[in-house]
Amino acid sequence: MIGPPDRAAGRPERFPRTWRQRAFIAPLARGLKIWYRPRVHGLDGVPMDRPVVYVAKHPRGYLYLEVVLLGLLTFWDSGRLPFRTMEKRGTSLHRIPGLRWLRSQVGTIEATEEAGLAALRGGESVLVFPGGTRELYGPEDRLDWRGRLGFTRLSALSKAPVVPVAIAGADQQHPVRLPLRGKSSLWLPPFPLPVPLDYWFGAPLEPPATAEPEPLAAFARGVSAAATALLERAALSQRPLWGGA
Repeated sequence: MIGPPDRAAGRPERFPRTWRQRAFIAPLARGLKIWYRPRVHGLDGVPMDRPVVYVAKHPRGYLYLEVVLLGLLTFWDSGRLPFRTMEKRGTSLHRIPGLRWLRSQVGTIEATEEAGLAALRGGESVLVFPGGTRELYGPEDRLDWRGRLGFTRLSALSKAPVVPVAIAGADQQHPVRLPLRGKSSLWLPPFPLPVPLDYWFGAPLEPPATAEPEPLAAFARGVSAAATALLERAALSQRPLWGGA
């Protein structure tokens, strides 16, 4: 899984399984399995050896723990290709020392087309939250991908299929959000509740043959519809906070 950077091709280093990940991140993720009691649905339909573009609703929270657990379930323990989470850099979250360190250790990349294509063409998958802060601060379990075509361009240009992902329970980890100055927030409780998480994976959706705006817009509508249906199904299956099997 570890390889040297391909400087000539402009590719980032292959997703590293460093001693920090083995000593801290993987044990953290296994502890999260006890905390969140995850169930997985539809992962068998995700290709084992072909990069994909995972797309999901942005969770209402800030600690990244459901994404850390997603990595354990989708590739660390399953043998699938690792994914790189695409994120906006330089936010207030990156100024929190512990959280900044965590994000630096889980293979995140900047949310740019160049970085996403480099990962996909280098044999890795990517995870994209098209709704971004719209969904971070928006209603629970509701997509808002209006006008967001970046993930469709990544898919079309790399020929990687799009796989919708829904995480039931991700929006219920912090029941209270207190808006602060600017775009900052205080999420309560500070550490997420032990909400049972169910990870749902949709069928891979092949991109159009061209990256022209009209086919991409039609493709985006189809992906959004599939992701919305998956999220609604996931929300209906959500288990209670206490006593969920």
